[in-house]
Amino acid sequence: AVGPLAPLLYATTEPEVLQKIQQQWGAAASSEAVERLFGTIARRLQQLGFQRFIVAGGETSGIVAQSLGIQAFHIGPAISPGVPWVKSTDHPVSLALKSGNFGDENFFARAQTEFAV
Repeated sequence: AVGPLAPLLYATTEPEVLQKIQQQWGAAASSEAVERLFGTIARRLQQLGFQRFIVAGGETSGIVAQSLGIQAFHIGPAISPGVPWVKSTDHPVSLALKSGNFGDENFFARAQTEFAV
């Protein structure tokens, strides 16, 4: 049996609402605002002592890694094909950086229950 899973933070909305947001603020500015928010939240969680982060989205993964001050990392065991755990070389932080179509429908649950590097 799987124990309680960590909270999940995500940004999504209906296509019509997204279109209105992008019309008002611009597509790039809207995306960048969400990515910055995730970076800010990750940095704050790190300051509070959190050391494992599971991030989906290529751009968001990059922003979160930068926000956490990750310069380089060691590649660890695979969670799903194409999505390994990675560990910062200079911080006590492990990340699962999922982008695109990598991972499967059980990826997030498995990432939370499998050992991070």
